[in-house]
Amino acid sequence: MEKPVFDLNKALEMVDGDKEFLKELVELFKKDYTEKLEEISSAIQKKDFKTIDEVAHSLKGASGNLGLMRIYELSFEIEKMGKEFKLEGVEKIYEELKEELNRFKEFVSQPGWEEG
Repeated sequence: MEKPVFDLNKALEMVDGDKEFLKELVELFKKDYTEKLEEISSAIQKKDFKTIDEVAHSLKGASGNLGLMRIYELSFEIEKMGKEFKLEGVEKIYEELKEELNRFKEFVSQPGWEEG
């Protein structure tokens, strides 16, 4: 079964139930992740392991704080590849990460998503 894109309970817990604050965090994450994806993609092309590691780590942290568990897991996989200087299969994980981020974007584009 496909995991939900968003663990809303976890996310609300992180912001003490403040839905307005959660919406702000989601907006910041939405603005930020496109740039991070581009940075990771570019770093993969250049085999820039340090950037892959750092940017994936940053995305992992931000997604973890929002309860975006699948995005967190995929970011962690890419981060690990950067640390280990191994890029075998990274394109597949990167594509999956992009798909998950699109699912997230679609989810939070629906009015009232924060109500669960």
